[in-house]
Amino acid sequence: MRSALLICLILFSAQVFASDNNEPIIIPQESSDDSDGGFDFTMGLSAGAAVLDGELYNQIGIRPLITIGKLGIALDLSLYLDSDGNVREENWDDASDIWEKFYFIRWAKPGDPFYLKVGAIDDYRLGYGLLMNHYSNTIEYPNVIRTGMEIGLESEGYGFQGMVNNFGEAFNGGGVFAGRFVGKFLLGIEVGLSVVADVNQYKALKDRDDDDVPDFADDFPNNRRFTADTDGDGIADEEDWDRDNNWFRDNPNVVPDSLNEEPNFDESLLKRPFRTSDGKNKSQIAAAIDIGLPIINQEYLQLILYSQYAKFFNNGGWGITAPGVRAKFAFINAFAEYRIFGEKFIPEYFNTTYELERAVLVEDTTGNILVKTKRSLLQEIDEKLQGYAIGADFNIADFLIFGAEYQDMAKNDIEFRTFRVNLDVNPLIIPKVNKAGAYYMQNNTMGDLFKRSEGTILGYKFGYDIGGGATLLMDFRQTYRDLNGDGKIKGSDEVIKSTLIQTVFMF
Repeated sequence: MRSALLICLILFSAQVFASDNNEPIIIPQESSDDSDGGFDFTMGLSAGAAVLDGELYNQIGIRPLITIGKLGIALDLSLYLDSDGNVREENWDDASDIWEKFYFIRWAKPGDPFYLKVGAIDDYRLGYGLLMNHYSNTIEYPNVIRTGMEIGLESEGYGFQGMVNNFGEAFNGGGVFAGRFVGKFLLGIEVGLSVVADVNQYKALKDRDDDDVPDFADDFPNNRRFTADTDGDGIADEEDWDRDNNWFRDNPNVVPDSLNEEPNFDESLLKRPFRTSDGKNKSQIAAAIDIGLPIINQEYLQLILYSQYAKFFNNGGWGITAPGVRAKFAFINAFAEYRIFGEKFIPEYFNTTYELERAVLVEDTTGNILVKTKRSLLQEIDEKLQGYAIGADFNIADFLIFGAEYQDMAKNDIEFRTFRVNLDVNPLIIPKVNKAGAYYMQNNTMGDLFKRSEGTILGYKFGYDIGGGATLLMDFRQTYRDLNGDGKIKGSDEVIKSTLIQTVFMF
């Protein structure tokens, strides 16, 4: 096997970047003092190793960042080579892949009168977050690359924010769309109205040939002309004269060279693959209204009192935050909420792991593979819940950066909890270490906060100075898929690991 580590990274005026979602990618980073005028160009070349879909690849990439006034363009032109030197074709086999090479294109920044960003969405919150909080379309990057959009408008009297998760999906009968309009009134009072819609949750299922039949149900996942092989003889039903292998002709469009039997065109015998466009209860639509009142608004002390109400249109589930408080004091940001939920409601439904949870494969008692959407989980919540959510983050002189959130909702035997924590240490104070951090997320679990599930994410980042201007970088992330539907994560096929290892030379 070829070496897992290629030592060759030359960065010209570039910095190491890791988003709030910790996706394993190194691109030039925008500076915090970026101005509205002038031209700036930074360029990065990278080489290393990455584990994608359980397979080790050597990675070579070019990552330029171009800034012209308010316009910023970041590219990720990476090649992934297997042990035989073959390029991973999934990243280069379709014309739409061209758009995926743009990590993002943005105009201005959030809070400006007009803001637009196309590409990666790292950490998105809609309003106060009861419906959508910490959403990311890069959770599976670079295994799955989604090109989304953020947009924002700000004025003295109103504001608007909007999001699309993936244009490729949106133009193909799916897509997650979110928007919030806010009106600004006397005393700084703001009233917001939010709507989030997932047009087709089944679009989260992998479909390499884009034929509306997910790979798990497609006998020809790399050929969009064919989908089914009823008798498993390797011949597609469209071209097989005997599709069910009973030696009777059952395909009126195909005539064999020699035919000794009478035809039997009984269509009920043929395999009918699952199609995402035909899935039941495929959409999820929700809305929320919120109101916020600033109590204190000073440079080093801010306090906002707010409340919000959210409702799912499909099944009537609802949730209320009353009251909620957000505060900023010096280097500390904190929030606290009292929450009341009706039956069939999940808070932060559109969260960090949403793209993993939208639609998952499960195995029934007869061994058949079925599809279960996140919407179906709402039916399992048959109690009204009440509890709280708290969180805080702080940055102590760039020495220690820490953040944590915790939610605890309970009623009778049901306990619904969320836990998120991340820690980053300033590398300048630790000899030889120039990057160190770790994170853990458990979203909306009924039970043990540390039990592995599809709502669990964990990972770490580490950089070590090996001398001579070189740094060894490691970025690891682990998520989970319950493939057989038994409620347990076990076996290597249900553990999804993404690892990036690189040696970096800084000039």
